[in-house]
Amino acid sequence: MADAESSSKRCTVDPQHPMLAGHFPGHPIVPGAWLLSWVIADATRQLASAGNARAVTGVKRVKFLRPLGPSESFECELSTGSDTVRFTLKCAAGVIATGILQLGPVHTKT
Repeated sequence: MADAESSSKRCTVDPQHPMLAGHFPGHPIVPGAWLLSWVIADATRQLASAGNARAVTGVKRVKFLRPLGPSESFECELSTGSDTVRFTLKCAAGVIATGILQLGPVHTKT
């Protein structure tokens, strides 16, 4: 599969974000589900801004390798192929997560 497009975006989670309160008290980390939804939203924005007629339809694979703490800056690298988007989340301490999102046609309401 040849990659058609790639991009990178940097972000930091506010240490006062409500999701951190219960995840985990005394040693908060950013939930993996939140990181994955952030990646999907970023991929969706990239596809739309490129005028791409595809959408994220599922998660083919994801592997979390290390936790991300609040205020810890991270970077998301996306690489769009013919039917997938590969992603890597990184921070100064190393790779946080990697994975592949499945792409399908955009469904519009009529």
